Amino acid sequence: MNTTVVVREPGKRIVGSPKRSRKPVRRRLISIHRWSALILGSVLVIQSTSGAILLYHAELFRAQHASFYRHTDAPAVIDAEQAVAMVRAADPGFDVGWVGGDGGVIAIGNTKYTAAYSVDPATGRINEQVNLTDGVLGWLTNLHNCAFGCARYSGAIPILENQAPLLGIKWGAVILGALGVLLVSLAVSGAVIWWPSLARLRHGFRVRLRKGRFARDRDLHDVIGILAVPFLLLWGITGTTIEWPAVQRAWLVATGGTTTLERTERSFVPRSSDARRPPLSIGEATAIADRAAPGRLAYLLLPTDAAPYYRAVVAGAYSPREHRLFYSGDVMVYVNAHDDSDIKVVDASHDRPLANTFYAKVFEPAHFGWLVNGWWRLIWLAFGLTPLALAITGLSTWLFRRRTRRRRAHATT
Repeated sequence: MNTTVVVREPGKRIVGSPKRSRKPVRRRLISIHRWSALILGSVLVIQSTSGAILLYHAELFRAQHASFYRHTDAPAVIDAEQAVAMVRAADPGFDVGWVGGDGGVIAIGNTKYTAAYSVDPATGRINEQVNLTDGVLGWLTNLHNCAFGCARYSGAIPILENQAPLLGIKWGAVILGALGVLLVSLAVSGAVIWWPSLARLRHGFRVRLRKGRFARDRDLHDVIGILAVPFLLLWGITGTTIEWPAVQRAWLVATGGTTTLERTERSFVPRSSDARRPPLSIGEATAIADRAAPGRLAYLLLPTDAAPYYRAVVAGAYSPREHRLFYSGDVMVYVNAHDDSDIKVVDASHDRPLANTFYAKVFEPAHFGWLVNGWWRLIWLAFGLTPLALAITGLSTWLFRRRTRRRRAHATT
């Protein structure tokens, strides 16, 4: 058998040999991924870790304020209307804005959503007043939801409450939206870098535990990252759409939805009626809302001079906000305070494209884990901590490479 030896000149490719891979493009993508993570990754880790903790905001709040939830396991002797009257009599300066139920008690909150009383429905006893926006949980909420741009929460930074020029949103929202974009870009670029080809796909999920620290941490970084991509994209996309209305509209249009419905669902213009007519009671408004949208009444916003109507928020058979603290409903029923026939029901599952329904009923609530109970939310918690794990393993491999290069450079001098 004849053997032909082919000698390749430096810098030239052998005719008929496989085409060289586009290593410069891949190398550039790796560099962008690495340096963006190193420079901004710490902020993203803080944001994601605080969000992981707040997945259990309701459970943590109830554990922290056990006396707020003291109640007797017996039939109720007072209703929401009587509870509101009792709180108003006990604290005339408390500006009652809403009433609802949580953890077996009747909760009565103020118009600013910063404080609430609770009443035991079985005894009529008023429990302590609690602040809803202070303490560690309030600080974490301000960090994760507002980037310290919400005045009513502890830790607010005044400058971040200001509107950004030309954008029409607060500086805090600008920061959070940018972090969402960063998370999406890191997830996508990481997945592209990880892709090992179909033939070697199984090698992309291996972790070499006995090949040294570098191989172990690099494999852990790759495997954790690729498994977390669906959740990272969920949080990145919804984090951006929640904070940047223009991106939300673009997302709805791109997925086959429409943006026109979003403009009217939060407003209600009541018909003019005889103002001398006694306003509907809380009980009457609740009964009307229950007939219009059967389900569990999560909370009821009381009429004001600026908004002379009730807003009943109902949790139906499928409630994507079921496990949210206090404000757990998803169907809004407007009831004219002076006209029991003037109502409006706003439900994201009715009279709108599937894309709008999916966004309101699944996609956005999934960001906070409201649509699953505490046990299923452990999955959200595990993936919520992956940015921290990715930061640790990524930093470890970067430091190892840097140390290795320095040693080689020192050895050649």
